[in-house]
Amino acid sequence: MGEERDKDNLSQEMKQQEQRLDGKALSFGQKLVYASGNLPAALTIGLIDTWIIYFLSPSESRSGYVSLMAAGVINFLRYLCNAIGDPLVGWWSDRTQSKWGRRRPFIIFGTPFLVLFLVLVWFPPVQGISWANTLLIGFYLIGFGFLYPVVVNPYLSLMPEITPFIKERIKVSELMGYGEVLARIIAVGVAGQVIDYYNAHQRTIYGYSLDGYKVMAIVGAIITVGVYYLMIAKIKETPYDQKKAVPFGIFKAVIEVFRNPPFIPYIGIIASFILCSNILIIVTPFFGKAVMGVSEGTAGILLVILLLVAAIFFPLISYAAGKLGKKQTFTVAMFWFSFFSSLFPLVKLIPGLNPKVFGFLIYFLVAPPVAAVLVLQRPLISDVIDYDEKLTGFRRESMYMGAEGLITKMAWAISFLIAPGLMKLFGNTAEHPWGILLNGPVAAILLLAATFYFWKKYPFQR
Repeated sequence: MGEERDKDNLSQEMKQQEQRLDGKALSFGQKLVYASGNLPAALTIGLIDTWIIYFLSPSESRSGYVSLMAAGVINFLRYLCNAIGDPLVGWWSDRTQSKWGRRRPFIIFGTPFLVLFLVLVWFPPVQGISWANTLLIGFYLIGFGFLYPVVVNPYLSLMPEITPFIKERIKVSELMGYGEVLARIIAVGVAGQVIDYYNAHQRTIYGYSLDGYKVMAIVGAIITVGVYYLMIAKIKETPYDQKKAVPFGIFKAVIEVFRNPPFIPYIGIIASFILCSNILIIVTPFFGKAVMGVSEGTAGILLVILLLVAAIFFPLISYAAGKLGKKQTFTVAMFWFSFFSSLFPLVKLIPGLNPKVFGFLIYFLVAPPVAAVLVLQRPLISDVIDYDEKLTGFRRESMYMGAEGLITKMAWAISFLIAPGLMKLFGNTAEHPWGILLNGPVAAILLLAATFYFWKKYPFQR
C-alpha cells in the first residue's frame, strides 16, 4: 500500500510540475533583489576561506597570530559547527511563527551578528602567536560558523516559496549564480588588491591600525547588511497557513527528510559534485606550480577563468533546462564534468603536450558543468521540497536546506582527506606529479557513480 501511495504521489507531482512549468509570480526587480542575497552568502564565507589561514599563520615575512596547526583546527571546528547548525536552524525556522514570517526574522536579527563576527576575526587581541589569539579568534570563527546558517539557511529557504513556477525558479537561480560568481571573484581577486593597497597605506581610526584585511572585512560587512536588508524589504513570504505549522521534533524532522525518495539521489549527486570539485580546487595551486610551471598567483587565475566561463554558460543552461528538463540537463553536465576531469593525466601521458596550454584548456572545459550546478541546484531541491508536502502535508523548506548543508559540509571536509592523501602517496612536485594528476580521475569516478544513480532514481523530468 505504501509503495502504491508513493507512486500516486509522484504521478500527481509530475502532472502538477507540467502545470507549473510556465507562469510569473515575481517581477524582474524582485527576482534580481532576491537573487542578490546570494552575493553576501558567497562573499562572507569566501573572504574567510580565501584569506584567514594566510592572515593568522606565520610566514617568512610575518610572525602571524596563531600556529598553522591551530589555524587549521579552528577552521575545521568552524565548518563542523556550520554543518551541525544547518539542520538545527532549519528545524527552528520551520517551526517559527511571527508577524514577519518564518524566514525573515532570522535574516533581520542574524545579519548584524554575522557581520560583527566577520569583522572581529581580523582583530587579534595581541601581536604575535599567543593563546589569547587562539582562544578569541577561535571563538569568533566558530561563532561565524554557527551564525552563517542562521542567516543563509532561511534566505535559501525562501526560494521554493516565493514562486511555484519551474522556469521562473530556474531564472531566479541563474541570477543567484551570477551573484555567487561575482562574490567569488571579489573574494579572490578584488580583496587581494584591497589588502595590498591598504597594507601599504594603513589608516588609523580610534587607535586601531586598519590594514587591508580589516578594510576588506568592513567593506564586506557593509555590502552584506545593505543587500540583505534591501532583500527583506522587497521580498515577502506567503501568508501563514496550517501547512506551515510543522509539528515534528528535530529527530523526526531529519528522518522525514531522508524518507523523501527524490532527496536521496538529489543529495547524492550534489554532495558528490561538491566533493569532486573541491578536490580539484585543492590541487589547483599544486597543478599550476608543479605541472604547468606557473606562479601561485597565475594558478589562481585558473579558478577565475572557470568562474567567468561558467557565468557565460548560465543562459544556455537555463534554456536547456526549460526545453529538455532539469534532470536531463543536469545529468549531461555531470557526465561532462566526469569526462574532462578524468583527462588530467594526459598532460604527462602525451609527449609534446604543452602543460600551460593544456592547463588553461582543461579548466575552460570543466566550467560548463559548474554553471549547471549554480543554476539548477536550487530549482532541483525546490521540486524535492514540493514533493515533501505531498508526503507530510507540511512546508519544510528550511529543514531541507539544513539537511543539505549537513551532508555537503561533510563532503567538503572529506575532500581535504582525499586530495592531500593522494598527493602524499604519489607526489606533488614537478618530479613526482602523479598525486596531483590522479585526483582528476578519482573525482571523475566518484561523480560518475553518483550521476548514474541520479539518472536512475531521480523521478522528476521537468
